Amino acid sequence: MSNTNAVAKKVKATLLEGLKKDGLQWFKPWKAGMNFPINNKSGRAYKGFNNFILNAQMKEHEYKFNEWDTFKSISSRGGKVLKGQRGTDVYFWLISYCSKANFGTWYKTKAECMRKEKCNEEDIFTNFNLRYYRVWNIAQCEGLTPRRVTDENTKEVKPIDSCEKIVADYKKIAKALKIVNLEQDQAYYSPSKDKIVMPLMKQFISEDKYYHTLFHEMVHSTGHDTRLNREGVATALTLNKTKHDYAFEELIAESGAMMLSGIAGIETKDESKQSQAYVNGWVKAVNEADEKAVVSALTQSAKATDYILGN
Repeated sequence: MSNTNAVAKKVKATLLEGLKKDGLQWFKPWKAGMNFPINNKSGRAYKGFNNFILNAQMKEHEYKFNEWDTFKSISSRGGKVLKGQRGTDVYFWLISYCSKANFGTWYKTKAECMRKEKCNEEDIFTNFNLRYYRVWNIAQCEGLTPRRVTDENTKEVKPIDSCEKIVADYKKIAKALKIVNLEQDQAYYSPSKDKIVMPLMKQFISEDKYYHTLFHEMVHSTGHDTRLNREGVATALTLNKTKHDYAFEELIAESGAMMLSGIAGIETKDESKQSQAYVNGWVKAVNEADEKAVVSALTQSAKATDYILGN
């Protein structure tokens, strides 16, 4: 088994464990607001499926700050990982390039490969290797201070206002997208019409549930061929959407909606369709899927939320 496959298998196992333990709540950040995981030294945000992994660790251990760093960096800054503390694996794609004519000589950038091999872009082979390294939360260390200091007495942002801002900002990006509210009982996104249709807000049991459902459909809409052109949404235009496409597109949309709901600070309590049977369905689908497909679904979910937020 290749190194990439081994790492992908670890990602899949992490997702399965989270789904079995916490259901769809595993996708939600532990604390509401812009408390996404960052590197304590650089302030750089962790991207892709690392968002879900680090948020889940923060939730499980009730860490106050969502800030992380490597053992080497912690030590170089005079910090110390506390005895007995276990690190968390985070993942990244190592991308390298080589010319098809000189296969085996790899370069870090496409430009370097073209320059040194004197070849055109279409003559370049791109290789993706999934790698990982280990980080510790600053609560697991001594000698480190948080970059983001929170004021416990700060008044919470009103959920409706925070949601409306996310929606309004996204509509500035997705200018052609239409969002329509009608008195009916279905919420859906139509790729062919590039339109989200929602029931009226008063038809939902809560305003939080309305916005969570809207976020779900907004994530679907990012897959339109004029935006992220995601398989499972764009393919629906040609009626080639398979059962596999549907399952993973739903995973992308629901995990993205949980992330947006957490950022907006709204509650997304489990209801009838998020029963244990519903969660077990996701566990079964993920368990039977190829490891790389699971990695891809979580990566695309994070990419969709970043697109909506304008990151």
